[in-house]
Amino acid sequence: MPASRRSLMACAVATALAGAPLSALAQLEEVVVTAQKKSESLQDAPLAVTAFSEDMLEDLGAFDAVDLAEYTPNVNIVPTLGSGANIRMEIRGMSTAEPSLTIDPKVGIYLDGAYIARNAGAVFDIVDLERVEIMRGPQGTLWGKNTTGGAVNLVSKKPQGELGFKQLVSVGNHGHFRSVSTLDTPTFGTAAAKFTYMNKQYDGWAKNHGIGEKNLGSEDVDAFRAALSWEITEQFFLDYSYDRTKNDLVATPLQITAVTEGAADKIGTYDIATETFYPYNALVEMQDVVNTDGRVEDFELDGQGKEKVDISGHNLTLALELNAVTLRSITSYRKYEADSLEGLDLDGGSWGFNGEALPVFHSTNFKDQDQFQQELQALGNAFDDRLDYVVGLYYFEEQGREDNPWNATIYQAEQPVLLRGIPLGNWYGIDNKSAAAFGNFTYRPSDSLYLVLGVRYTDDQKGLELYPEDPRLTEERRFKEDWQKWTGAFTLGYQPSDELNAYFKYAQGFNAGVYGIPSDPTAADIQPADPEELDTYEIGIKSELLDRSMRLNAALFYTDADNLQVTAFIDGNRTVVNSGTAEIYGGEVELLYMPKANWQFDANYGYRKTERDTLEDIADPSGKHSGRLGAGYNTPAGDWGLFNIRADATYQDSVEYSSNGSADVDSRWLLSARAGLSEISAGPGELRIALWGKNLLDEEYGVHGTDFGLDSGYGFAGITYGAPRSYGIDLTWEF
Repeated sequence: MPASRRSLMACAVATALAGAPLSALAQLEEVVVTAQKKSESLQDAPLAVTAFSEDMLEDLGAFDAVDLAEYTPNVNIVPTLGSGANIRMEIRGMSTAEPSLTIDPKVGIYLDGAYIARNAGAVFDIVDLERVEIMRGPQGTLWGKNTTGGAVNLVSKKPQGELGFKQLVSVGNHGHFRSVSTLDTPTFGTAAAKFTYMNKQYDGWAKNHGIGEKNLGSEDVDAFRAALSWEITEQFFLDYSYDRTKNDLVATPLQITAVTEGAADKIGTYDIATETFYPYNALVEMQDVVNTDGRVEDFELDGQGKEKVDISGHNLTLALELNAVTLRSITSYRKYEADSLEGLDLDGGSWGFNGEALPVFHSTNFKDQDQFQQELQALGNAFDDRLDYVVGLYYFEEQGREDNPWNATIYQAEQPVLLRGIPLGNWYGIDNKSAAAFGNFTYRPSDSLYLVLGVRYTDDQKGLELYPEDPRLTEERRFKEDWQKWTGAFTLGYQPSDELNAYFKYAQGFNAGVYGIPSDPTAADIQPADPEELDTYEIGIKSELLDRSMRLNAALFYTDADNLQVTAFIDGNRTVVNSGTAEIYGGEVELLYMPKANWQFDANYGYRKTERDTLEDIADPSGKHSGRLGAGYNTPAGDWGLFNIRADATYQDSVEYSSNGSADVDSRWLLSARAGLSEISAGPGELRIALWGKNLLDEEYGVHGTDFGLDSGYGFAGITYGAPRSYGIDLTWEF
């Protein structure tokens, strides 16, 4: 392996801004990121990015995307309602709440350079990662696949070429169990491999005493990854990986927080399927379970089912290193399947209603999506290294289908009607393509001044198919639309020394038009929402102070958005509408300080505010404030090894999930801690043992909410809650 490649791999495992292993010297280590698709120091990269190393992920107990948001300013990632696998991602006020296949996420997730198109199924356990980079603000040039909010770049560990083994076992309350086994092979010729297997089980913290799954919020996850690195020649390299994750999940339950006023005036329920009238009103009984005082851990649900998710992917990266340029090809294929059943029932036996459970809402959901991506890159430098560049071509396509039949109790006029036995729901498919050409050029006219110019041309095509399984249709209907857009970025930077970097950045973002799920599939003309376009201005500073024992990075931003795409609940369907123009502004600051070799302090803070000119009745599902305080300490523990302890307190502001306040969640602080021994000699390897706890103060906090037509006269609202106090022990052995 060439020295340049070895040094790059060594740098890549360096500490992250979110925290660094405590070393013998009270001086911060360099952090290498690839946020601009080239390897560079975090402090040199002129954009707002937070990075987490492998060691820090383990110290924080951050094993999925939801965990990472706790420690990153102006970022909020939560599971969506009724799912344990889907997530809503928000960065700087830009988010997509709906896991429908028709809707593109505004925050892109990339695994080893390959885009993961759907936030459906994106909550996968992080297996064998080298680092995670979270980029804030539009990435419309280099990461231009609909990433107007930002991007999460997952970088996996490559085979090391030496025999090695690592075993992690973690056990805790609520039936928590997690095992990760990693095997590195020796080099065979010029090739090496790595194999990782993970199993996780969790019983959940809420119990169902009705019919169906008993452990609400439970997980049973198996994940496997195989990676191969092959040095074909001294200049030509191949990296291939295959990963697969299979999840059996049960969603966290929804707690009812409000029911339509006047529901008690409704006289009964008419079952269309049996043509039977019942002197019973489901919403009246729902009023008895309304709870706004905190977390509920016991439920009586009938029909609660499992969510089964199967995700797999292939990634092939080829790199040819020439004298002044590196040519790279990234080819990726991923497949996602999900099958779920969910229901919200009221037990008629409990209410004295013929001993029969009356469904308020029942649905089944099947999703199937596959995607292919090809990217070609050329990276190089010229003019005595004063100019470096990344140029490339990008192609992406995906196909998918979702079948989502449901029945529900709704009101028509003054009478609730149970639409049971009548097939309602959504049956549709997607066929999307995207092609682009891009370039990013950094020029240094002097040692302290630099200019960055980025440009991208994107051609997006969206296709929607409505299937005749929908009883309102007699034949398949197809719709298709194309959008083209030039986007650009410009940065002016001043870097007088390695310890100071100040920059001004202007960046454009673009989200192609999108078809929402139509409330009336028989409409003569179904139009997509218009493209979302935005301009962002950012002023940032990156600094290392006090003889490089303190790192202080900060950024201020202002975004002017046009045709902002938001999800809305309209006529029983979540769809996409344009909310007109919006102004978003705020900032972030991140601090890491090591006053002594065995002490470390972390802090960050984010502020964000959105002002819309229209559709003010649409909720703004992101808090204004977020932050973190953390501290770590280590010291030798005699002949045993090294004693480590750290604690973190994280803050998320209140979040508005409904325009009437019925499903909003309050602000909260969460406290976590970890203490243990490392560098313990154990046979041919070393042992680490750690005790950990999360939400140590047992805070009762909401994570997501929804309003199912509360103001329309026939609805209700609810909130899902976060986990109570959890604790456990980790054992890790490796050689």
